[in-house]
Amino acid sequence: MRNLLRFIDRYQVLLLFVLLEILSLTLVFSKNRFQSAFFFNSARFISGAMSRTVGSVFDYLALEENNRKLAEENVALRSRLRSAYRNVSAEETAYRDSIYKQQFIYSSAEVVGNSVNKQYNYITLNKGRSQGIEPDMAVLCSQGIVGIVTGVSDNFSTVISVLNKDFRVSSKLKGSDYFGALMWDGIGAQSGLLTDIPHHAKIGVGDTIVTSGLSPIFPEGIPIGIIDNFSLDDGNFYNIKVHFLTDFHRLRYVSVVKNFYKEEQLLLESRITPND
Repeated sequence: MRNLLRFIDRYQVLLLFVLLEILSLTLVFSKNRFQSAFFFNSARFISGAMSRTVGSVFDYLALEENNRKLAEENVALRSRLRSAYRNVSAEETAYRDSIYKQQFIYSSAEVVGNSVNKQYNYITLNKGRSQGIEPDMAVLCSQGIVGIVTGVSDNFSTVISVLNKDFRVSSKLKGSDYFGALMWDGIGAQSGLLTDIPHHAKIGVGDTIVTSGLSPIFPEGIPIGIIDNFSLDDGNFYNIKVHFLTDFHRLRYVSVVKNFYKEEQLLLESRITPND
């Protein structure tokens, strides 16, 4: 209490001035409609601007959590898509009582390590063997393909990125059965080369390139990129430059894809002899 009295005694002139100013403004705004309207409109404007600013700050702070939730929702939705299921025959249906049997299942992961400026780039994820991640599982993001899991520990996994000179993926023109091999061109982080598309295939700049589904790793129809330009190689096959849809500089949340039929397909293909 003594400190309060000292404060009032020390600043009594200033406090009296502030009190008189508040009283004067109150009388002006209460007796004059124009000043009153101006005051309240200004107060609303300032209050609204402060609310928007505070809201933007909170939205920014919650952005990471929202992105994580969206990634998990995308994974759940991908697992429900018809493309994640295999159409079984009528004979199988009679025994399994289902027209479709799930072939792919998706799980979410977060990128905790990523390189884009080397010739052999790799990505590290925060999920591993304990979370069901295995080698040779496809890795996708909301924009398109990312890479393939190459190694796993209990709680982490490494991924060979699309931006790796050793990476190959079977790809095709969207809406067409013409397929070829897509690889990184080693230049920048946004373009690759698609080869083995025959010269009689109808292609054009801006056409979409997707996964072919001919490997047991990637589901069919996953976006890869769009055609930037193309040329004929010795008149038989196209050399197609593809602009990747995935922004590898901003990877954060990804989906890891398990193919329930992969081992069966690989086992059967391993039994093929050179004369077959």
